[in-house]
Amino acid sequence: MVKLLKTKTTHPVIFPCLCILFGLISLKPPTIFAEGTGAPSTSVEEAKRLSNESSEGMRKTSTINNNVAMAEEMSAEAIWFGFREEVTIATRRETPASKAPSIVTVITAEEIKNLGYRTFVEVLRTVPGFEVLKYADFGFVSPSVRGIASSSSANRIRLMLNGHFVNNPLRGGAFGEFDDFPVESIKRIEIIRGPGSAMYGENAFSAVINIITKDAKDIDGARVSSGYGSFETYDENIVFGKRYGKIDVSGMVRYRQTGGFDGIVKRDSQTAIDTAFGTSASLAPGKVYDARQEYDINLKAVYKDFYVEGLYTNRNKQPFVGPQSALTGGSNIEDNYVFGEFGYKKTFEEKFTLKPRVYYDQFDVDNFIKSFPDGTTIRNTSGTPHTFPNGFTADAVVSEKVVGTEVPFDYELFDGNIFTIGLEYRLIHQTNIRYFANFNPSTNDPLASMQDFSNTLPFIKTATRRIESIYLQDTWNVTDTVNLTLGVRHDEYNDFGGATSPRAGLTWSFMKDASLKALYGEAFRAPSFVEMFTVNQPAILGNENLHPETIKTYEVGLSYNYFNKHVTSGINYFYNDIKDLIVLRSQTSTTSRYENFGNARVHGVEAETKVDISKGNYVFMNYTFQDPEDDNRRDLPFIAEHKGNFGVNMRHWKYINTNLSTFVSGSRSRESTDTRRDLPGYALLNLSIIGKEFCKTMEVQGTIFNILDKQYSDPGPAAITNDLPRPGRTFFVGLSFQF
Repeated sequence: MVKLLKTKTTHPVIFPCLCILFGLISLKPPTIFAEGTGAPSTSVEEAKRLSNESSEGMRKTSTINNNVAMAEEMSAEAIWFGFREEVTIATRRETPASKAPSIVTVITAEEIKNLGYRTFVEVLRTVPGFEVLKYADFGFVSPSVRGIASSSSANRIRLMLNGHFVNNPLRGGAFGEFDDFPVESIKRIEIIRGPGSAMYGENAFSAVINIITKDAKDIDGARVSSGYGSFETYDENIVFGKRYGKIDVSGMVRYRQTGGFDGIVKRDSQTAIDTAFGTSASLAPGKVYDARQEYDINLKAVYKDFYVEGLYTNRNKQPFVGPQSALTGGSNIEDNYVFGEFGYKKTFEEKFTLKPRVYYDQFDVDNFIKSFPDGTTIRNTSGTPHTFPNGFTADAVVSEKVVGTEVPFDYELFDGNIFTIGLEYRLIHQTNIRYFANFNPSTNDPLASMQDFSNTLPFIKTATRRIESIYLQDTWNVTDTVNLTLGVRHDEYNDFGGATSPRAGLTWSFMKDASLKALYGEAFRAPSFVEMFTVNQPAILGNENLHPETIKTYEVGLSYNYFNKHVTSGINYFYNDIKDLIVLRSQTSTTSRYENFGNARVHGVEAETKVDISKGNYVFMNYTFQDPEDDNRRDLPFIAEHKGNFGVNMRHWKYINTNLSTFVSGSRSRESTDTRRDLPGYALLNLSIIGKEFCKTMEVQGTIFNILDKQYSDPGPAAITNDLPRPGRTFFVGLSFQF
């Protein structure tokens, strides 16, 4: 929830930004590349000499093949560092990163493996502008981006899997199903830091993320991995891919189980209730509940210009603390998600490209929540206290079914100019609503047992949302060094109206290996079904009159490759103007309602540098400054003004790879009504070691997280006075085989 905070003095950011961008200028890099090229070359004279030395031609063939392999290897390594990277997320087509009309981050499978992270959301902590937080209510771990942190932050990020939109309409976010998505199957992650609604529409508010999984040619067989880590964590994974004639088949199967972090909460909301009524029901001090069990199955098949893809995920997990900030035990959240997509891509006469697709998604949610523990005393709506011997318990079940189709066209109007038009239709139906409780939802009076209120007092309304969309984009290489992108999208919703999202981007390669970007974009975040249609709840009410949140973003970015392209640096400034934030506002002493209330302005600087020292040896670092304020120029809560990452990867020899990385966060402020002191800053140091090629296709990896055993917390509600404890030193060890 966004509330007024104390004013503060802005800290200077120029010096650290300049240090990151230019601090490596005095380094003397090794000369690996031929001058003016991105990879080593084999001269004609050398080829002739090799040919003359072997009448059979064997040595010549071998040498040239080795040189080609080396060139490809060095070229691939250079691409990893971004100066020739092509991305699809910014324009829906392959575009050089320097010309992409967005601030884009690309994370490769090699980088993820070297870091040693086990889940998708952990990787996002390394991205400039991203802060990964744990939330007490349902135990979700999700990133906050560029200065806005709340339990609804995930709603402002559009997440896609191979271009397929996977956000759940119920809550608007995707991290309930995808926070633990397995990294073994990820080929790369493309991220827009900033708005993306001009291309993608809903939820592309503060960031757009596309997880791209490995395909048949990346795997060419099967990779089986197994691992064990802290808190009785087991992780089993099979990634496979193969070509059968003209059909490419790839996918993954994964199972994960963990007892979960067992940090201590000293006081909770039940502690205050016990004080008021003289009871002793609170389980605090007590351990949080973070156990989970997960299944993931993904399958892709490609035949010529056609493809089909499907995904199934199942999550059974505990809610960490719980929606009422009271430790209880006995709660269980089950999420089942499945999607299927069929598509076609065809280019005609190298001018016209057609990419139609149809898809179906289904999200099934079953939340069995014990909001307060056994023996709790709760006042009913008339103010009369009642004791609940078996706790305050409810079971809510709902399904979201989505059917959609999209037809985008790309047409090259003339050399260097591509015009895109797209049409999309989505139908979302909220159904299969069931609601059981051991209290009367309209009065909070206790009941002798769980009763079915599905028809009389459902917790949420049946609802249907229809979205009709059209988007236009023109990408024009005005000159060899200047690129202009203009775009606009309009989305029409049957339940709250329309939203129009324009954007403009100008990129200029003003000198060799350097580019400047000037960007403007608007985006929106559609109200979720929970925010609009929640009813018959003792604490939270929906609001069908909500408007979407909107944002206008201005960005300027500079990137530069120097020292023979061994060093890549970038720095960008952003300014966000946010309107109509959706927050919970108190209606009575016990009930809150979702409303559009409050605006925000956030400006900040993001800087990053990557240094390719030699094959397999590199250094990376980034720094973020962000200054979020409300209309009264007061801080928004829970945001670290300064944060950054630093890492070193060392390949000592072909058998051993070591990666040492550090995440640093500054202090985080509180809401204006919270009298607790600000959360202190902290630093986390991680070490990952990979042993490979000992036994051909076998690989061993061990990672220690938070080596120094730093005690730190994520922001918790005022009822949890010591905030939300986070893990100290933990470990994970894994073994994998390639077949």
